[in-house]
Amino acid sequence: MSDELIVLSFIASIMVIIIILILYYIEKIKTYVGVFFIYFSLVMMITMFIGASVYLISPSTLSLAIAFGINTFTMIPLIVYFLLKVSKFSNTKFDGERIHIVIFSLLLVLNEILMGSTFGIAQFGPSKFLTLYYAFYYSINSYWFFYPMMAEMLALYLLHYLRGLTYREVFPLIGVAAFPPTAFDYQDWFYSALIFSLGFSAFGIMISKDLWRYVYSVLAVCILILFFNTIAYDVAIIASMILYYINLLRR
Repeated sequence: MSDELIVLSFIASIMVIIIILILYYIEKIKTYVGVFFIYFSLVMMITMFIGASVYLISPSTLSLAIAFGINTFTMIPLIVYFLLKVSKFSNTKFDGERIHIVIFSLLLVLNEILMGSTFGIAQFGPSKFLTLYYAFYYSINSYWFFYPMMAEMLALYLLHYLRGLTYREVFPLIGVAAFPPTAFDYQDWFYSALIFSLGFSAFGIMISKDLWRYVYSVLAVCILILFFNTIAYDVAIIASMILYYINLLRR
């Protein structure tokens, strides 16, 4: 393993730990001060990844200033808004309103997509990310997206498990995320991961019902479509991960 990969893996691990702490904190929110903290944390991570990507695509003093500006001009209005509303936030109880859980879930998955692109650019260079299609493709179909996401999904599942809560219907999705056929550009990995992903999807179909049976059925079809195109698989994976967070957060 190269020194560069070791450094990137270490930084990625720190990012994963931060997200896990955010997931843990979401379960503990009592007032809208906590809600604001989650939004602030997730938005600042998003702008950090965007800023880092801007710099990595074209390293220069100008791009560094742009990256710094993206973070600064996002952070300051948020802090001002919080200071103006802090009294109201601290006196408003949070009861796990669905709209916030949905937005948290969307932001969490967006963070991982941007993490895939940022670390992909850092490792492989910007040439693969210069068009919208390939930026999307290489951001999703990367171990920088799948394995941090899988670790965070598993951590959230274990947080519930340690409280005596077992959600069998979502567990196979962690297995699907652990064996993404497109994460590595090796033929042997593709076919092996394909079998495991289909196996976990079939297991999910057997043990779940209603929405999640449909989710695993769609995933199984999209995994087979990988022989022809990855877009359906990528969209299905993103949608299923968003549903995963929506279903587990604040339960």
